[in-house]
Amino acid sequence: MEFTYYKDRSKSYWQVVSTLSIKNVKLRYKNSFLGFFWSLLTPLIYLVIFIFIFSQVQMGIENYPLFAIIGLIFWNFFSTTSNQILTSFVDGAGILKSVNLPPIIFPISAISASLINLLLSFIPFFILMFIFGFRPSWNTLLIIPFLISFSVFTFGFSLILGTFNVFFRDVGMLWSSLMPALFYLTPIAFSSTLLPENLKWVMDFNPLFHYIEMVRDILYYDRFPQMKYLVSTSALSLFFLILGAYIFRKLKPGFISNF
Repeated sequence: MEFTYYKDRSKSYWQVVSTLSIKNVKLRYKNSFLGFFWSLLTPLIYLVIFIFIFSQVQMGIENYPLFAIIGLIFWNFFSTTSNQILTSFVDGAGILKSVNLPPIIFPISAISASLINLLLSFIPFFILMFIFGFRPSWNTLLIIPFLISFSVFTFGFSLILGTFNVFFRDVGMLWSSLMPALFYLTPIAFSSTLLPENLKWVMDFNPLFHYIEMVRDILYYDRFPQMKYLVSTSALSLFFLILGAYIFRKLKPGFISNF
């Protein structure tokens, strides 16, 4: 009987997650003429700017538009998801105060909605990438485990931000200020090979660097990812998931009193 109770309760929670995820996707594009195509706008604007600026510079990157758009797709996923999870607890404060729901439902719903949006946007993005010269191969299937690993990292990292944001609203404002700096510290518009040797160590401390390099191995270079990126991304995903879960569990009891 007790097992059945917890099974039914868990099932109802997942129903709430799926309902909130679909609701988040619908609300994002409600009364919007272009719908989810708006999610393509930011990376496409950046792509046009990059092509215009860096086409004037000899960067030694063959097929630069394809190189840049791969980085932009996953940067856009990370930046959008981290911002949504960061505010998910505070945005759901009214529900948490009145309904007995586990708070973790809100960040899970946020990343689920982002994944749905990413999968939908993959269709026009892959068409665009095909125009730029992308040709799928068996290596392309590695995008599936990559996306799982990247989503786990994004969730764990963002869960830390979201948890601290309940107690210190400055976290949200600080993250908004740091995002542009992180963007330019990540090799999205440029190749990491162009950096001077004395600056390359900085990239090793940027988690996004490892993920962007790995996905470019898969989609741009059409090869099996380098072992160093496989190891580093797996370790980062596991580390941030465990750390995020630990911090959330420790601070969760104080949520209601800080809303």
